[in-house]
Amino acid sequence: MHRISPAHVTSVLLWAIIGFAAWYLAAHPYERLLGSIAWDFFPQKEVFLALKDHVFSIGLTGGGDTPLPQLTLISHNFGFGLVVTGSVILGTRERSWGLRFIGLCCAWLILLLTQAGLLAAAAYTYLVAASQSEIPLGFSLFVKSVHPIVVILPIVIIVLWLVIPFEKSLS
Repeated sequence: MHRISPAHVTSVLLWAIIGFAAWYLAAHPYERLLGSIAWDFFPQKEVFLALKDHVFSIGLTGGGDTPLPQLTLISHNFGFGLVVTGSVILGTRERSWGLRFIGLCCAWLILLLTQAGLLAAAAYTYLVAASQSEIPLGFSLFVKSVHPIVVILPIVIIVLWLVIPFEKSLS
């Protein structure tokens, strides 16, 4: 079993501090990018996507008669995944900087596409739920599963990064 040294933990923590500071500065542009990517997949005539104070809101465009409140998703949950994966990937000392950069780009691309997909899926789920007279079980399950998906996917990426020996050649 691989032993974790205090120097490794310190490196990851320093990258996490840098990452949280960068997220504080880059959250709004990232949220706008994420929203614009997700908007292309939205049912735009029926459902709206709004971003205010780091919260995505999804609802019916006409207001409509629905028992559902607007669906809200906090964007800082998305930023958590970016910061955590970035700090572990960049803080791993056994890997070359080139491999770390490639790993970071791939991980962040996977997270960006997953987050945009979650926003689009939320819009379609909201639209289906709003067309029914009572709140369906599928809508409730979707709303309850968004947060675990946003948290678990970065952890899976981190585990894969730490377990798979990317630099070892086949000989």
